[in-house]
Amino acid sequence: MEYADFEVEYKQVTDVIINGRNGTDLTAAIARLRALAERIDDEDDRDHALLEVAGIEDAIAHGPGEPPSEAIMHAREVYAEAVRDDGTTAERLARAEEGVRRRMQMSATPDEEQAIGSLEHTLRMLVGDLRLQLQLNSET
Repeated sequence: MEYADFEVEYKQVTDVIINGRNGTDLTAAIARLRALAERIDDEDDRDHALLEVAGIEDAIAHGPGEPPSEAIMHAREVYAEAVRDDGTTAERLARAEEGVRRRMQMSATPDEEQAIGSLEHTLRMLVGDLRLQLQLNSET
């Protein structure tokens, strides 16, 4: 399995978490996501995907009845804007870099940092991927 296939499912699950959808079994969705991550052929991509799944699990570890803090909600909003996949590669890179910059300026408690750390990690990975895409496109 390729990482891109996992990423499609990952984005759907994070959309449910960020925007909420009634009737979605988040536990089952995360279990399915973990199973997909474990089937990724490339070891580095598999490790990255499993880290992303762990980040989702950490982000929702507080339980369904406990509302997220203002800092977590803000981090999710920044993340959602930063990972939009419309526009050119350069535009997407600029959004992702801005998301990392805004995330670095946020104040958060240690518990909040733990919950939103995976979002920042994912943004940094996206920035790296987009930079590589731009570099490859400029060489061709």
